[in-house]
Amino acid sequence: MIRIPGGSVSNYWNWQKGGLIEDISSLPDGLPRFMTNKDRQYTASKLKDFYAGFETNALTPLFVLNMLTSDLKSQLKMLQTARDLGMPVKYVELGNEFYFGTKNYRKMFPRPQDYAKTANQWVSAIKQEFPEAEIAVIGVGSRGKNSLGRRYKWNEEIIATTLPLADAITIHKYPSNGLANRKISTEKYPYFLKEDIPFILGEPFESWYKTSNTIRDFPENKKIWVTEYNLIEKTDTTQEEKRQRIAGSWIHGMYTLSMSLLFLEDPRIEIACNHMLIGSSQFSTILTNEKSFKNPSDKNTVSQPLALSATGSSLKLLGDATEGMTNAQKIDFAQNLTLTGNDEFSYPALYGWMFTNETEKSSLILNLSNRQIELEVSSLFKSQINYETISGSPRDLVTRPGILQQKIGNTKTKIILPPYSVTKMSNNKK
Repeated sequence: MIRIPGGSVSNYWNWQKGGLIEDISSLPDGLPRFMTNKDRQYTASKLKDFYAGFETNALTPLFVLNMLTSDLKSQLKMLQTARDLGMPVKYVELGNEFYFGTKNYRKMFPRPQDYAKTANQWVSAIKQEFPEAEIAVIGVGSRGKNSLGRRYKWNEEIIATTLPLADAITIHKYPSNGLANRKISTEKYPYFLKEDIPFILGEPFESWYKTSNTIRDFPENKKIWVTEYNLIEKTDTTQEEKRQRIAGSWIHGMYTLSMSLLFLEDPRIEIACNHMLIGSSQFSTILTNEKSFKNPSDKNTVSQPLALSATGSSLKLLGDATEGMTNAQKIDFAQNLTLTGNDEFSYPALYGWMFTNETEKSSLILNLSNRQIELEVSSLFKSQINYETISGSPRDLVTRPGILQQKIGNTKTKIILPPYSVTKMSNNKK
């Protein structure tokens, strides 16, 4: 599945043009700063262009509709055109992140209930034309601290007014690197030391704990779609607590994989779309070109075009482990070590899931500790298994293949999980 045309971009998208809107005179804030002049000239993503790639790779689109600078009639026409091209209109998302209080969003939806009322109209109209489509409305995964703020009040209004008509509610998750209280003590990127590692790797677990408390209020009979998630760091700031310190390093790959697996903890979460597919090392799973690795201490760092990033390297194993599987069960490790992150938050050294279908089993296990762990596999698999392990130093910058260590083999009894590793095991021949 690929989400098109993306997140904030969708709020400013002209689907006929295949790029950003041209007339911004009605927008108090204009276009967001990250949408550069070069971006505004882009016209290469018309529906027929999407269709070519989706057909070739057997992908399903998740359509994000433009509720800010377009209208219902035009967006229905977009979905009809996509259907006529042969693209399934199965998953639809109503706008992106309107809970933020930008002037553009406030002008269109002054209060949460204004979005809720409009979303109701859109849900009804889309369901009439596409009765099989699943439609999600915007939700908030973490509400913020201001009890009077727009974001804090958002879920309450959406759950009461719009969610009864919709099929799902979306959330976005961007935890920090966990280093806000730890000084930069290295001159060479990445900007963390070995004693910082437990604080970084604990952040996805603490973030999930907070998220699970928020989404506890979501109805049991509604699905949850995590349509964006990743680590958040800023490349254009000097603020110590927000600076880029780990993005693109192997610890980033383990961090993102932890987030991905943690979403399995709530069975209502049906979709999890990592942000993003191709781009720079800040977010993407695939590095676009030689200049895609963002290294604050070495602007001349070269990356291999179309190579997997740290995140891509770990998520590839997740994709391999889950392909064709229909069930997931968390693995209970006997005598599991406990690690400690920020705020004395405890999380497991070994974290993993078992995936099954009628004939096959696979598992994916993270070793988040600094020690080698021997694991008895006969309790998980009754026969010989094949395994693939990827490991490395948390500080390794993944700019090309060969940076990380890979081990492939088979065993019937025990397996060694290296420090800071991801291991996929299966009873098939893959």
